[in-house]
Formats: sequence, structure tokens, C-alpha cells
Amino acid sequence: MDSNSHVSSTLSDERTRSVSPIEERLLSILRDGGPLTRDQLVKKMSIPRTTIYDGLKKLIMRNEVKKYPLYQAERSRGRPQVMFSLLDDSK
Repeated sequence: MDSNSHVSSTLSDERTRSVSPIEERLLSILRDGGPLTRDQLVKKMSIPRTTIYDGLKKLIMRNEVKKYPLYQAERSRGRPQVMFSLLDDSK
């Protein structure tokens, strides 16, 4: 097996790998609740934010979830809120 086919098979294996229970819950909550912040997800799931962020990172890498800043007109200072939503917004 040459190196290109090995890389190709590794990538396809990663895409078809099963989703963890936390990732399933994240997808379900985002599907039902729309775009949410990490803090909102922590409140809904009652698990540590680092655990949620690890799950979100994996979903982002698999192109299932997107992360984007939410700029608010009334807030002129500080960091924007970071929102997470399904990449495909068709409900």
C-alpha cells in the first residue's frame, strides 16, 4: 500500500468513526436549540466546559458543527461571544 492510499484510508476511517455519546447530545441540542454559546451548552448538559469543548472540537473537525463570533452592536469592547451551530442549518 502506498502512502497516498494509507492517508486516504485513514481519513475515511476518521469520518466513519462512531460519534461519542457527548457528541450525539451536542448534535441533538444544537439541532433542537439552534446556535448556542459554550456556557449555554454547559447549563443544558450539566457537564464540564472542557468536556463540551473537546466534543465541539471533534465535531468541528468533522465538519458537522461551525464556530463563529457574534458581534453585538451595543457591546463596543471586549471579545465577541462565540456561537456554535450545526454546519447544515436545515432542521
